Amino acid sequence: MEQTEHTEHTEISGVSGVSGVYGVTELPEQLDIDKQPYITIGTQGCVANGKSTVIRAITMVNTMVSRKEIEKNMTIKLGYTNAKFYKCRVCPKPLCYQVNKKNCEMCGDENELKLHVSFVDSPGHNELQTTALSGAANMDYCLLVMAADSEQDPETNEHYKAIKYLGLKDKTIGIHNKIDLVSKSKVMKNYASLRQTYDLRHIIPLCAQFSIGINYLIQFIVETIPYPINDAFIEKINSPLKISVLRSFDVNKPGTPASEIKGGVVGGTIKRGKLRVGDHIKIIPGIIQKDGQGFKNIVVEAIVTNLKTDNTDLEVAYPGGLIGIGLSIDASLSKEDKLISNFIVRVDDTINSIFKRCKIRYNEWSDEFKLKVNDKCVCMIGSIRRQINIISINKVSKELTLLSEISMAGEVNDSIIITKNNNIQLCGNIIEITPE
Repeated sequence: MEQTEHTEHTEISGVSGVSGVYGVTELPEQLDIDKQPYITIGTQGCVANGKSTVIRAITMVNTMVSRKEIEKNMTIKLGYTNAKFYKCRVCPKPLCYQVNKKNCEMCGDENELKLHVSFVDSPGHNELQTTALSGAANMDYCLLVMAADSEQDPETNEHYKAIKYLGLKDKTIGIHNKIDLVSKSKVMKNYASLRQTYDLRHIIPLCAQFSIGINYLIQFIVETIPYPINDAFIEKINSPLKISVLRSFDVNKPGTPASEIKGGVVGGTIKRGKLRVGDHIKIIPGIIQKDGQGFKNIVVEAIVTNLKTDNTDLEVAYPGGLIGIGLSIDASLSKEDKLISNFIVRVDDTINSIFKRCKIRYNEWSDEFKLKVNDKCVCMIGSIRRQINIISINKVSKELTLLSEISMAGEVNDSIIITKNNNIQLCGNIIEITPE
């Protein structure tokens, strides 16, 4: 993340960095950052470090919405909200940068939209490590939240591993939160320790509870995250559709008349391709059911009935950001997150496979390799979480074969993370799939 301000990027028709077959100004579709966020920023870090508080200080939205989360004051499921970052052309930095304000709070002038992002708030508790990893796997940028009053932070260490594995280290902003709870000398000592522990380019001091330093964080986010529409983004749009399902819901309230009942809704991030209302899609591996011989998967096909991000209806959705997808399926299939651990692809997709066995090429986290044949572990492919057995390990070629009792889905080169006892053991990429 280079610290350059992209003031020239004010209109889609003036996009720079888009070349090749479309030229500098020719895009395959009319893209509008005011309608949809094309960037996802996730939070990582230990429970109680203040991840949800940081997002609330930036956006004024509480991402903890379930009754259980509110009662425990702890993120349990992935939380999410969108935010538009504006800049006033008149007022000085950092106060000129404001969130979700079309007009400047200080002078009243019309603000200029600089960035539109989706925030994904991940749980920090060790027992919810796989949920945090599913959030990490769908981030473009990361806020790694660390607490000034914390001496030992094993959960943050595990999240930092995931950030490195997923190639996000240089796209991570360190947040040194809760600096109001300890003395200045303790803050500086803790900061020096963080610098030694985590190889991060940027660590910003903050007191999120009282919004101290939030203006500087907002300025830093706007000035360091590049304008999202570029050659790589256009290449994503023109690639085969693949969506990682992060949440699923039944939006019908009790007592809804039969004529007004809506189909199931899933929430996720488009990893590549684009999705239109009316598209015919399939959900893989689909619904998992237990039968007499073990588990079977049932692929779900559906028509996209509507698309939405926050309260904005879309006709077409593009990569990045969080999208709500209405489907022509019975809402009972999607209620209470029943459809997470799935990908959405086009109904005629032949790139992704459904499988229980695959081979990966891996990189271990440390020289002390702890996995062995017959170990029972957990693997993550996007938002798909499965219990697996290690079938074989070749430490020379760094190849590992794994087997799951329950079907998974994916393709060659998909990233995969393997954990044991909630600790990340290795990360790799799929190199061979044995389809069912």
